[in-house]
Amino acid sequence: MSANPPKDDRWPPWPDIRFVLVRSVGKLRPCRGLILDWKGQGRFREALVVYFDDAALKPVRKMEWIAKSDLIPVPVDPNWTP
Repeated sequence: MSANPPKDDRWPPWPDIRFVLVRSVGKLRPCRGLILDWKGQGRFREALVVYFDDAALKPVRKMEWIAKSDLIPVPVDPNWTP
């Protein structure tokens, strides 16, 4: 028997993804966002997203319904540390 038994104290994986990148027409890079709610059925779903538009002349926070096809999911591992 080992003097230091292994611990299994990891956080369970999150069931859904809330962090996304928002694609925007005419912008070189996507904006970072957070999904607050969903509406619609099947392939035609939309998400209520709060995001920071830092590509504008005056950076602003925006909240709007965005099609699922314009969102890039960002998986987050709660157990990862730098």
